[in-house]
Amino acid sequence: MRPRLLLILLACACASAPPSASPGSTTSVGGDADANRVVSVLELRNKLAREGSAIDAGYVADRLRAEVLGAGIGARVISRENMLVLLQAQGKQLEDCEGECEVETGRRIGADLVVSGDLLRVGDTLKASLRLHDTRAGTLVGAATAAGVTAEDLDAHLAPAVRQLFASVKRSGSGASQARASGSFDPKAFAASQPSPFDCEASARRLRESSADRAWAALVACVEHPGWSRGDFTYLERLTSGFWDADLTSRSDAPRMIARVIAARGGDVEGDIPLAQKSRVPLFTLAAALRQPEVYRGRWVLMRGALSEIRQEGARSAAVVRETSLRATAREVPVGPVSRVDRSGSSTSRSDIQSSRSASVRGSSQSGNSPRYSGSGQYSGSSSTSGTSQHSSSGRTE
Repeated sequence: MRPRLLLILLACACASAPPSASPGSTTSVGGDADANRVVSVLELRNKLAREGSAIDAGYVADRLRAEVLGAGIGARVISRENMLVLLQAQGKQLEDCEGECEVETGRRIGADLVVSGDLLRVGDTLKASLRLHDTRAGTLVGAATAAGVTAEDLDAHLAPAVRQLFASVKRSGSGASQARASGSFDPKAFAASQPSPFDCEASARRLRESSADRAWAALVACVEHPGWSRGDFTYLERLTSGFWDADLTSRSDAPRMIARVIAARGGDVEGDIPLAQKSRVPLFTLAAALRQPEVYRGRWVLMRGALSEIRQEGARSAAVVRETSLRATAREVPVGPVSRVDRSGSSTSRSDIQSSRSASVRGSSQSGNSPRYSGSGQYSGSSSTSGTSQHSSSGRTE
C-alpha cells in the first residue's frame, strides 16, 4: 500500500491520535488554544544595585513566577532556563531583555502575557513596580506595586501584588469561535459569488470597514471554498502582509485556516511557517515542540507526514505517521573530471680530477767586488681528486 501524504495540525502533547484524513487535508486535535495561556516573567531591572542593596532581582523574578502559577488563571509559566534557551535560539541573551520592549520580547519567546518591572527605592521604601502586557494586542492590561521597608517586607507583599496584577485576566472557557457572522450574512454564499480566490480576499478586506467579524468569516470561507476554477486559495503572503495580523493573533481558528492554506500550497511546512510566525500566528513546527515540550504543550503544531501501516486493533484503528519534508538535503559529491600527474626522476654524476706540476730554476749573479753566486733548484708535485653522487625523486599529484 502506498503511503498517503497528509498535513496534520495538532495540539502538542495530545494523548489521542488524529483521525485519518485524505491527502492534503488538515486534521485538528485538541481544545481551544485560548485556554492554554503562556506567561513569561522577565528579569526585573534592578535600580537598587547602584546603591549597593542586597536584593537579588533574579530571586524576585522567581518568586513572581511561583505566584503567577498560584494565581488561578490557568496559565503555564516559562521557566528561567527555558526562556534562556528560547532567547538563545533567536540569537539573544537573557540580559538583552533589559531595556527592550517587553511586548516584543514576549512575542519572541512565544508568550501570550509578559510580566516586567523595576526594583527601586522611593524615600525609605523598597518597591517592585510590576507591569502586565498582552503580546497579541500589544496593550498594557495590568499594573501593580509591592512595597516594603525591608527586603523581607517586600517579599511578603509580592503575592497580593501579583493577584492585583492579574485581576483583569479571566480564565478562558472552551468557548465557541469568535468568527460568528451577524445577521443574515452567509460567508459561503459570499465566497461562491467571487470570481477568484484573490478577488475573494480583496472583497473580505473591504468588509472589515463595517464589521471585523463578517470580514473574518468571509476570509475563512474564501480559504475553504472548494470550487475555485484556478485552484485552491494559496495566497499566504497576502494573509501575512499585515492587514490581517490582529485577527491572526486573536482568532482561535486562525491556526486551522493557515494550516489549510499551507496544505494547498503543497505542504512546505518549514518554508511557510516562518511567514505565518511573522504575523505572530501561534503555529509551530514539530521540531520546535520536541526541543521544548513543556513550553509548547497545548500549542498548535503543524507537520507534513506520510500515513502508512494502518492496522485495526479491536474497535480502534492505529497507523504510523512519518514526518516528511519538501526541503532539499545537501551533500557533497565529486563533479567533473579528476586529473592525475605522475612524475619520477633520477640522476648520477661522477668526476675524476688529476693534476701535476713541476719546475726547475737555475741562475747566477755578481755585483761589484762581491763574490759571484750561483745556484739551481727543482720542484715537482701532483694531486688527484675523484667522487661520485647520485639523486633520485618521484611523486604523484591528484
